Amino acid sequence: MEFEKLKLLSPLLTQAISFQPMTSGFSGNRTYLVTTSSCEKLVLKLSNFKTYSNSKRKASVQQKLKNRGLLCSEVMEIGMNTELNCTYRIFSFIEGENARAAIHLLTNEKQYDIGRRASRELSFMHTCPAPSHVAPWDERVMAKHERYVYAYQSSGVTFTKEQFVLDFIKSHADAVKARPNQFQHDDFHLGNIIIQEGEYAGVIDFDQSDWGDPVHDFYKLSLFSRENSIPFSAGQLDYYVSTHATDNFWLLFSIYTAMSCFSSIVWTLSYDTEHVKDMVVRVERMLADHDHFHQLKPAWYSKWHHS
Repeated sequence: MEFEKLKLLSPLLTQAISFQPMTSGFSGNRTYLVTTSSCEKLVLKLSNFKTYSNSKRKASVQQKLKNRGLLCSEVMEIGMNTELNCTYRIFSFIEGENARAAIHLLTNEKQYDIGRRASRELSFMHTCPAPSHVAPWDERVMAKHERYVYAYQSSGVTFTKEQFVLDFIKSHADAVKARPNQFQHDDFHLGNIIIQEGEYAGVIDFDQSDWGDPVHDFYKLSLFSRENSIPFSAGQLDYYVSTHATDNFWLLFSIYTAMSCFSSIVWTLSYDTEHVKDMVVRVERMLADHDHFHQLKPAWYSKWHHS
């Protein structure tokens, strides 16, 4: 895409001197790191025209949280452009490194502290209640799970003891009833966290954000963060468990982790087909972590606390 056209999207971009493509999101978004002539850095996201109203809703919650003190990007502008047939969003840039790439350079103690800090920020997001029109969480999560299971069963991809995992979810379905409906980042893992000079600097990418049970925001930890940093993941869990008297936390954590075995494979088949095998390996690792849900606390977490 011609950069001259991108500069015309907004007065914020007229002074741009470079548009550097960033790792693209899998949802069809194109993301650019923009540098202006005054050396200011901005993030420009382009997405489908029809995402405008949804993006606007999510951006307004993000900005509300930012205004209340959450460490995240400022939402600077959101609009539509007919010539480029897109929705565009402009965010402030958080200086630092992507935590997935940089966290291993820190000591275990530092990684653990960043996990606790990340969990504190996540808990702060969870204080935002869902609008009254949002349907109860249990109805939405169970319907979504059934859709994913149906898609998984017709995909031809399999993992070990899948029926056992399905039975585990079914036999504990009552646990998700009457769970709170709060803001969820819904993509909270090291790949969406920025660290600067060994400190937590903020969270990015609210594109998946939703409403529901705060505990659901921890399954990406099982899926992704634990493979990059067990100390970070342990810190994230420890802070939450020590500050929230959530009945059945480990059961809920395990249910949502079990559900993600199906949803993550279906999602990868839809958006990232080259990495289906990698995702199956992740799923098998989660199953091993929980001994196919015979144990609710993952083995790596128990081992961390006994080391």
